[in-house]
Amino acid sequence: MTDSTAFFISSICGLCKKTRFPGTLASFASLFFSFLSYYFLGKITYICLFFVFLALGFWAIQKVHKENGIGDYQWIGMDEWMGMWLANFFLFSFNFNLIQAIIFSFISFIIFRIIDITKFIPPLPAVNQDEKQGAMAVLLDDFIAGCYTYFIMLVILGVYDLKFFYSSLLILLPPMIANMVPTLLKMKYWNNPINEKIFGKNKTWRGFGGAIVAGTLSYFVLVKVNMIALLGNFNYIILVGFLFSLGAIGGDLIKSFFKRKIGIQAGESWVPWDQIDYVLGAIILTYFVYEYEFSQIIFMLVLGGIISALAHRVGYIVKINSAKQ
Repeated sequence: MTDSTAFFISSICGLCKKTRFPGTLASFASLFFSFLSYYFLGKITYICLFFVFLALGFWAIQKVHKENGIGDYQWIGMDEWMGMWLANFFLFSFNFNLIQAIIFSFISFIIFRIIDITKFIPPLPAVNQDEKQGAMAVLLDDFIAGCYTYFIMLVILGVYDLKFFYSSLLILLPPMIANMVPTLLKMKYWNNPINEKIFGKNKTWRGFGGAIVAGTLSYFVLVKVNMIALLGNFNYIILVGFLFSLGAIGGDLIKSFFKRKIGIQAGESWVPWDQIDYVLGAIILTYFVYEYEFSQIIFMLVLGGIISALAHRVGYIVKINSAKQ
């Protein structure tokens, strides 16, 4: 028997239990209320409500799992609610009139449902392979669908153009290089693990040091050839390059720590974190420098994740990596 409050929240006031299309109903309810929040309450309230719903949804789904066993039950609609709420955040990037906002919101809703139902965009198929999903996994696939929907809407509306792609790719290059170096760097020295128990045997001082040096130098070179705008003197350039590199390799180490904590062995895949760990780390440590907007963060996560997934797949084919990821 499910706790009545947890059931009420996770099933969107019980509505998802009364329909053959719970995901669509939950998404449409979120579309309606997120639009009202956007139009009448403003950006700050919209964001605050997102985190309130996230906390309530996570608690409710955990409670449902505790009493009924883990799994993505069909009548749980809080995940679609959160994904659609995230997707509609694109509205704040434009000065739409009411009719325009309504039309583009419906387009967003249609795109979100297509992605969420078909799950044709990686890593959604991998996320949904496990039939016994915990609360985080239940919410995660719709978060990813929401991010993709947001991304597609900004492509449709012309925010994500070739110039945006080029500048974002350049910013991502130093952390990308730092992230690849530990796999590519082959040398006998400093090959001992940083802490095998915490991070696993594959996280070595050689990889850590190589990532810092290569990532920092790559940022320095990009600035010097005027591919990235100069933000300060020589010491500041080195500092920013170091932060990009430390963020990338630090994000990888933190992810490895959590993989060990939940029982995932070294080399085993953990999507989407294997693909975006270095991007998240780099964004966090350099946020005070670039003050990324939400649209930039989503773009970098999607772009960085896709490039990382492709690189890992190529590495698997040529026997550099042990997992496709």
